[in-house]
Amino acid sequence: MRLVFLSHQGDTGGATAAMVEGIEALIARGHRAEVWMPAPGTLIPKLEALGVAYRIVPLPAWASTKGRKAWRLRWRTWRATAPLAAALRAAKPDAVVTNTMVLGVGALAAEAAGIPHVWWIHEFGREDHGLEFAWGDARTAAIMTRTTRLAIVNSDAVGAKYADFLPRERIVRVYYRIDPAPAMAQAPPFAPADAFHLALPGSLNPQKGQDVAIEALIALARAGKRPHLHFFGEGAEGYAARLRARAAEGGIADTVRFHGHVGDLGARLARASAVLVPSRCEAFGRVTVEAMRAGSAVIASDQGGTRELIRDGDTGLLFPAGDAPALAARIARLMDDPGFAARLGEAGARWAGPRFTAGEFAAALEAALVRAVQSATGVSG
Repeated sequence: MRLVFLSHQGDTGGATAAMVEGIEALIARGHRAEVWMPAPGTLIPKLEALGVAYRIVPLPAWASTKGRKAWRLRWRTWRATAPLAAALRAAKPDAVVTNTMVLGVGALAAEAAGIPHVWWIHEFGREDHGLEFAWGDARTAAIMTRTTRLAIVNSDAVGAKYADFLPRERIVRVYYRIDPAPAMAQAPPFAPADAFHLALPGSLNPQKGQDVAIEALIALARAGKRPHLHFFGEGAEGYAARLRARAAEGGIADTVRFHGHVGDLGARLARASAVLVPSRCEAFGRVTVEAMRAGSAVIASDQGGTRELIRDGDTGLLFPAGDAPALAARIARLMDDPGFAARLGEAGARWAGPRFTAGEFAAALEAALVRAVQSATGVSG
């Protein structure tokens, strides 16, 4: 197959990282791909390393936070559709893959060009990013149903959400590839050595729930427990400043550290006493699986795709999203029973180990795209 992937951005993030992994898997199976994006960015070196061609083309969003400037998004999408359709006709791919629900122009242009269209959806939209469709849900659902052969989703939870937009039989769940964690020795040890160290990976933004973790540590400090909390990720300075200020106000500034982006995250997760994933909503939960594969006990919010990854009390612990006292109670449980924490980590590693492999990911992604192409030609398979 020859595929054109449409990316909503030129930088590497969660969705674009998964796209690059998917393209790498497809190339290994003999397929060809190129990526079209609205602006250059950090994605380009990764594509060049794979020998993947790319183009910079207008790709306006059709969703925005709180439905802002909906008329402008509709106009930009409509205006960009005909030129994109012409470019797709000239490129003659077997399918067009839009790598996010944020873009609608790819589906409309592929329809106009007579090329099968596939959505690869990595997010809920409204629930995790506060996005609203410029045409509203009902009309968007009609457009998606009319223009789309197949939607690939990253969790059953996301699939259930988009079953309101597409016939259920056109939705296929493909879990990401999550590589095994590197050896623990590849990361520096946490200090002090005798403390209980919590790792919280992810970009710094309110949706990821770092504020909930801070409140949980303040509650634990009041109860005489002082675990250390390590943030791994970057984000808005204003939000990071608020987190630092709240930690200082709560008397825990000396046990909270902001590491920023690190290149040895998997090894650091393996060194942690436990890993926190307090997101208010996760479509899949990549860092949850990374922590499980690293053999660390995971405490995560009971929502979204995370429910598919953790069996509470067996392969990890769940708590109600946003509930700092509940999170504090679960941290305290692991601090009081290190043996239980170790058993959770071991069980999580056993469960995640044979899943999310490169081979399973590649086979499932290829099968979904082949199905979409064959459905357009009337070939069964």
